[in-house]
Amino acid sequence: METRDLEYVLAVGAHGGIGRAAEALGMTQPALTKAIQRVEAQLGMPLFERSALGMRVTQAGTVFLERARRIRLEYEDALKEMRGIQTGEQGLLRLGYSPSMPNALVLGACRQLIRERPVARLRLTMRVARELMDLVQAGDLDLAIAPLPRQANPALLSRELFTDRLAVVADENHPLQGRRNLALADLVDQQWLLPSAHVLIRQQLDAAFAELGLPSPILRVETDFGSTTLFDLVRGTGMLCIAGSTGNSKRAGLRPLALRADALDLGRRVGVMMRAGAYLSPLAERMIDILEAHVE
Repeated sequence: METRDLEYVLAVGAHGGIGRAAEALGMTQPALTKAIQRVEAQLGMPLFERSALGMRVTQAGTVFLERARRIRLEYEDALKEMRGIQTGEQGLLRLGYSPSMPNALVLGACRQLIRERPVARLRLTMRVARELMDLVQAGDLDLAIAPLPRQANPALLSRELFTDRLAVVADENHPLQGRRNLALADLVDQQWLLPSAHVLIRQQLDAAFAELGLPSPILRVETDFGSTTLFDLVRGTGMLCIAGSTGNSKRAGLRPLALRADALDLGRRVGVMMRAGAYLSPLAERMIDILEAHVE
């Protein structure tokens, strides 16, 4: 079995059919069909069930596809490492970071790396933490700077950079800005700008309200992406939102509300994540060193 055979099987699994997979691979359907049949013959069992609706992965196929993905990532890591040996270092670093990360940390580290490595290239991706973890696991990112998951993920390795606490923020002229020792009950009638329900911080907020028997936060704006530019949407309105202690919200004219210390646990650990067992280029290793130095 050749490495291209793995690509054929993975493509059919991803596209759910021979036709779409063949188009994506730039080959004919009969050729791809023969390739899949050849792999299945070598394995001695079918990987897909054919139907009028396409190809459905069998139980054996599910196991094989997972192994094939790992093999492909290991193969790609091997190629990267060989290129690194040949050229002295990898020229591209794919770095992801979540919107709540301090600009001074992320962009400051990037500037230093660019100054130190004149031929280095950076590919930056901003996503919420869960999406970043998926991209790292899939091998689409080398590193991700984001809040670390509360439960360890065996597919990821992490290095903690710092701890901080998120805050509920509002426009500096919001009526609640003049009050102290606010409880969650004081926020029940307020409208919010919040991320989608699959984002951890949204789940924490909803759970805190539910635990006290309070109605869920009133959602005025829900967003499926995170960006500090959304603070401009909150400014001058009565909405509340969640922000990190990065200074980005302050620059947008927002200020934290004075919640009681026990009102809401928004503490988090922030770190840099990488795929377990993945090859780290000299650029990636240097970026981790720079990040750790920036937070000392």
